[in-house]
Amino acid sequence: YSASIEFIGSISLVTLLQLVQQTGAGLFQANALQFGIDQLQDASSEQLSSFVYWYIWSQEIASELFAWINEGTTSIIPSQAILVRMLIIVAFLSFILCAIPCFLSWLNFIEPKVSNPYSLVWQVLKFAWKHKYPLNRSAFTYWEELKPSRVELGEIKYGGPFTHEQIEDVKAFFRITKLLLLLTGLFICRNGFNIIDVRFNSTYPQRLTMQGIVTTVVLTSLVLHELLIYPCFKARYPGALVRTSIGGALSLLVLAVVLLYNVTGRVVNVVNGNNQYTLFLNPWYNLPTWLCGILAYHLIFTTSVLEFIVAQSPPSMRGMLIGIYYCVGYGLGQAVAWLVYLPFKGWDHTASIHNDTIYLVLMTAVGIVSVAMFIQAANSYKYREREEIVMHHVFAEKYYETEINT
Repeated sequence: YSASIEFIGSISLVTLLQLVQQTGAGLFQANALQFGIDQLQDASSEQLSSFVYWYIWSQEIASELFAWINEGTTSIIPSQAILVRMLIIVAFLSFILCAIPCFLSWLNFIEPKVSNPYSLVWQVLKFAWKHKYPLNRSAFTYWEELKPSRVELGEIKYGGPFTHEQIEDVKAFFRITKLLLLLTGLFICRNGFNIIDVRFNSTYPQRLTMQGIVTTVVLTSLVLHELLIYPCFKARYPGALVRTSIGGALSLLVLAVVLLYNVTGRVVNVVNGNNQYTLFLNPWYNLPTWLCGILAYHLIFTTSVLEFIVAQSPPSMRGMLIGIYYCVGYGLGQAVAWLVYLPFKGWDHTASIHNDTIYLVLMTAVGIVSVAMFIQAANSYKYREREEIVMHHVFAEKYYETEINT
């Protein structure tokens, strides 16, 4: 009984710490990217896309630096390694906090005033919930071929209090949110594979060498993309949704190869008369999949998703949608992957089929379903219309009121 209480307490503590960590990371990522875009008031779409790529590149520098810190402290006693890592992180944070005032003296930051996106979405939904029919029953509002939706009834031409742009902003918000939620399965799949990935055995020099190769390839690829690949193939460069689908499919392909390694790389050891299945895989076999997985996910998938959000989201809702992406990708995906893995972790390791293999098969199936649903939804996605539509019915009604009634 006491062991169960201790297990529940440890799981609750880990869950709370993960929630706090992911919440802080999501808030930082969403506000940092939004802040950078706000400074580029007159930037073109290509310049905004380039900013997203360089932002991801800076993230990769931080990730690889943190990986080097972890690898460099693995040879120390665990308790001392944690202390050394915390001291290094505190030193970096102190340097950043001390450097910020130096930049504030000569940088002119722009903070555009935008309306509250949460309030707009709530007001439009509340109006759509209360009104099934147009408040303005003029015959001029019924000449459209398509019947207006409940959300569109809030427009001024149907008697509602909202402009056409506000209604289009809310509709674009829900269309983008639907696509992001469909990617939840892929995020769960990738985080699930990250849990099992630590089981590949390797020595300390091998890990340092492979980490150096991965760091060099990732950082070089992001720079080559911006300076060479994109300028040369700009005319035939696919759209953001197409690149997101390609990146998701390639990530699943890499994860399928890792699953194959997990199945074929296990050998049987007889321990006390029982067959015990353990993972025996040359770590250099995992290096190509490691590189391809990082390039497919970060260089293609993540940059394409963020580029799509920046291009299609309304300016007032951009930060909220970026926050939803990081919440789904890093918070919800990691939490669900860990919760699903807990029952498999307690299974008997002497079974004929290893629990990790069953878990990875389940994660692969979830990822395949998620990517397939996303591709289907992306094919029917209606892009945001930012042009102001000429409302002829307004002129007709004004002419009727001023000329015919007088």
